[in-house]
Amino acid sequence: MTEFKYCYGPVGSWRLGVSLGIDPISRPEKICDFNCVYCQLGDCAPVHPERAVYVQPQALGAELSALKAPADYLTFSGRGEPTLAANLKELLLECGRLRPEKTALITNASMMCSEKIREDLTAFDFVIAKLDAPNNELFRKINRPGPRICFDEIIKGLVPFSKGRRNRLAIQTMLIDRNKAYTRDFAALYTMISPDEVQLNTPLRPCSEKPLSRNEMASACLIIGAELERLGKGGIKVINVYGEKAPEVSPVSAPDTLKRRGKT
Repeated sequence: MTEFKYCYGPVGSWRLGVSLGIDPISRPEKICDFNCVYCQLGDCAPVHPERAVYVQPQALGAELSALKAPADYLTFSGRGEPTLAANLKELLLECGRLRPEKTALITNASMMCSEKIREDLTAFDFVIAKLDAPNNELFRKINRPGPRICFDEIIKGLVPFSKGRRNRLAIQTMLIDRNKAYTRDFAALYTMISPDEVQLNTPLRPCSEKPLSRNEMASACLIIGAELERLGKGGIKVINVYGEKAPEVSPVSAPDTLKRRGKT
């Protein structure tokens, strides 16, 4: 198998179909301003939320030109928080110059309070933003953020992004034992943000947190769907990881590459 430095996969995704990964960080170590308890990349002190250039567009372009595997989405994700890459727009333009696929970005939403970052994200076809806690106390316990990251600021960033967007927005919530009782509180936040879709996940890859069962996830879906209906937001689609099927895909990346990026 060919070893690529900035691209990986493609992988079968229950949310995105066939997803070809683009890692705008691409460092041996995890570069993230969260240290989530369920992170499959391991326990690591969160970095300060400061942007830097990690990958040059020409280097990414060379790999995209050599990589012929088709995909439904080119998905910005990988070994860290992708919005920490200061040149997201330039990397995205390079993708558009060389590939026809739609683009997606998976973010922990930590920096969406920044108008500049919200502007960068409007250029993607699909943004998937994390929201794992309904309040600051649980946010600190589950996501274990770095300094200067505030739960209220994340919500203040998500709401205007949703209102002003021209693209598709999903909110992803990782359900574990310590937040599973807060489904109605989550529904209130989803109502405030008003995304197109809510994606309920649970840790199915190796990590220290136990996944919820199929029945628990199905119940969470039903409760949230009913609460959204009651709050006048019944049009928000609610899906969960057990209820969606990921396509079978043959990756060009070696298994070790996928493991390092948390995809196996």
